[in-house]
Amino acid sequence: MAANCVVVLLRSGSVLLARRGDGAWEFPWGALLDGETPESAAARILNAEFGILPGPAKELARAGDRVGILVSGFAGALKPVGDEEVAWVESRRVLERELSPVCRPIAEVVALHRRRSRYSGTHPRSFDEKYKELSGDPDAMAKAAARGSTPAGAHLSIMVPEISAALAPLAGATALDCTLGWGGHAAALARAGAKVIGLDRDGEELARTQARLAAAELDVTARQSDYAGARGVLKSVDIVAVDALLADLGVSSMQLDRPERGMSFKNDGPLDMRMDRSRGATAAEWIESATRAQIVDALVRYGDEPDAEKIAAELRARVDRRRAPKTTAELVDAVAAAKGLTPDQMRKKDAFAKHPAARVFQALRIVVNSERESLLALLEDLPRLLRSGGRVALLTFHSGEEKLVQAALDAQANAGLWRAPLPAPRKASAEEVRLNPRARSARLWTAVRA
Repeated sequence: MAANCVVVLLRSGSVLLARRGDGAWEFPWGALLDGETPESAAARILNAEFGILPGPAKELARAGDRVGILVSGFAGALKPVGDEEVAWVESRRVLERELSPVCRPIAEVVALHRRRSRYSGTHPRSFDEKYKELSGDPDAMAKAAARGSTPAGAHLSIMVPEISAALAPLAGATALDCTLGWGGHAAALARAGAKVIGLDRDGEELARTQARLAAAELDVTARQSDYAGARGVLKSVDIVAVDALLADLGVSSMQLDRPERGMSFKNDGPLDMRMDRSRGATAAEWIESATRAQIVDALVRYGDEPDAEKIAAELRARVDRRRAPKTTAELVDAVAAAKGLTPDQMRKKDAFAKHPAARVFQALRIVVNSERESLLALLEDLPRLLRSGGRVALLTFHSGEEKLVQAALDAQANAGLWRAPLPAPRKASAEEVRLNPRARSARLWTAVRA
């Protein structure tokens, strides 16, 4: 039986209902498509029916074949498509309306909903408490930027002017953004006159980005795909090669910041780490199935972790005692035990300091998502993806990526596929690093197709 996604759009304690031709009131809802998460379905439904970009989403309830998704706030003007009437109704009074059968079970849960609790103190501590930033409040986002932080749920695209310059001229060009993410680079390319095709394997963030770009009326064609499948995507839209190609190989701030993704030591959450949560093993599952030697190899190869042997031994000991880490906090605890560090020593001192568990999280994320294999496939296809004279820009963030990119570009240049000499990789400016500490390890590699 196909599942339905029922979207409960919440604003100041009231929920959005729409009444169509049969007279019954409904929440926005629609079928859950194959490979789609309820959260990404909610974003698609709200954008299609009302032309809005949804705020933070989380599962509220399940009833039979229905999944209720609670969405807090939205961006853009509410423009109903095909609805006779819309209304904001207090959540506690929603059952007073004549509701359609598909929505009533979810409404019974909504009627018990209470407004969010206030955080204690003067500043929010947890991710969910940063609701002003999550809803896109301009003042809250400006304050976050002023203190050198990325606003919660957002992403600051790195080296945008440098990348646009490296890929110019863009007017009338066809550009492939292999890592769409927040859409910052794609938006800049589109505003410069390029027709942009954007890829991202993360369907949850892809839906939000599609809605954001559509609201800005930017010409970007988005597809859910790993960049290893770039040639197949171009073929599906009848394009043989492009004029410009970008791949930002870093993980996005949206993924790092959201506790449910399990990619960061900042907030406790399930130890997941998958870019696409609809498939594959989680980091917790990988740790349970991996041998000590495999863990050591991953930590050394993908994290340059000096204490790889100690950490692998600690993780395997916990697996054997049936105490394998299931959450990010438990993984941090295992790293601390292996390194002999106190909780105070495990804390980052500032935005520029390296967290003792950072290399471990990086290595496990790379393994779980087969990032090395995907990058090798992209690099092998790179010359075939570009027309003669086409430009490429690649952003790397750690030594493993740098070595693969440099080796591939050098070998291809020696074969006459790139114009010589290849430029040296560039770093982000000191000012950009000050405003966005996550840019400090970025390196921009560029080349022009011979």
